[in-house]
Amino acid sequence: MEKIIEFLTKNKSGVLATSEDNRPHARPQHVHLIKDGKFYFTTANKKDAYKQLAKNPYIEFVVTTKDFTIARISGKVKFTDDLAEKQLVIDNAPLVKKGYQTADNPMLEVFYLDSGDASIVNIFSGEPVETFKF
Repeated sequence: MEKIIEFLTKNKSGVLATSEDNRPHARPQHVHLIKDGKFYFTTANKKDAYKQLAKNPYIEFVVTTKDFTIARISGKVKFTDDLAEKQLVIDNAPLVKKGYQTADNPMLEVFYLDSGDASIVNIFSGEPVETFKF
């Protein structure tokens, strides 16, 4: 599991997939914080992503590096209203701080994965896919 945490700490930008009416929706996203086994993300409660997650909380987040190493994490997200957790995200993610300024911003939604499946593979290396449960 440390390998996926190290990889996503170094490579935070990827694509987050949600679904609506059994159709996938993918969008650029960042892992804003990894702490205590949780992978934190954000959205605004006025966005489609929030509405989709409220109906179906399962996601997949995918990161690809320039050398085609691919990491995936997937599972069921949980939303938090804990201001201390929201503040941690703001303190560790300049883009979130710029967009929302404060942890009590009524539009800010923080969600995280704390369990699920993960994998890392380099599609050109010939090495097998490494899979993890978290």
